[in-house]
Amino acid sequence: MKSDPYADGTAQGYWHLSRPSPEVVEAVERGWLRPGMRVLDLGCGLATDIAYLASIGLTVAGVDLSPEAIRQARERHRELELLEADVRRLPFEPDSFDYLMDRGCFHYLNPTDRPVYAAEAWRVVRPGGELLLRACLNVQGVRNDINSATIAETFASWQLLQLETRQLPTDTRTLDAIYARLRRGPRD
Repeated sequence: MKSDPYADGTAQGYWHLSRPSPEVVEAVERGWLRPGMRVLDLGCGLATDIAYLASIGLTVAGVDLSPEAIRQARERHRELELLEADVRRLPFEPDSFDYLMDRGCFHYLNPTDRPVYAAEAWRVVRPGGELLLRACLNVQGVRNDINSATIAETFASWQLLQLETRQLPTDTRTLDAIYARLRRGPRD
C-alpha cells in the first residue's frame, strides 16, 4: 500500500506552503478571483489557499484524496467545506463552481487519467469559468512528463489564457512548474 504523504511528513517537507501561494495572491490582485465567487481547490492539501480566499469573501470548497490531509485541514480550518474525494470523480453537480484551482494534483495523475480529470473539471465549473493550474515538472525530485504540450493536449477543449514555466516556493524549496490559466467554453 502506498503511504499517505501527509501522514509520513513528505508533503510538509517537500511541497507544503504555509502561506497563500503567489499564484493565488496574483489571481486575487488581478481580479480573476473575487469575493462572491465559488471556488474549488482540487488537491487542497492542508487548505491554506482556500482558507485565505474564504477570509476575503469567496465561497470555497476543497477536495483531496489523502484522508490525513483532510483531517489536518479540518483541524486548522473548521469553517471550510473539505471533502476526501478523487478529482476524477468529484461529488458536485455540473456547473457548481466559478473557478477551480490545482496547485499540485495534476502532475501526480497517470497520463491515462489526465483526460478524465480535465473532463471532470469541465463538468463542475460553469461555462466561462476558469482553472488555475500549477503542474510541477518534478515529483519529489524526479522529472516527470509534464510540459506545455501535455497541458495543451489534455485541455484541448479549454481556452488557454496563459501558459508559462515558473519557479514557485514551498516552505522548504523552490519548485519548477508549468503555470496555466484555462477557461471553459460553453456546453456542447
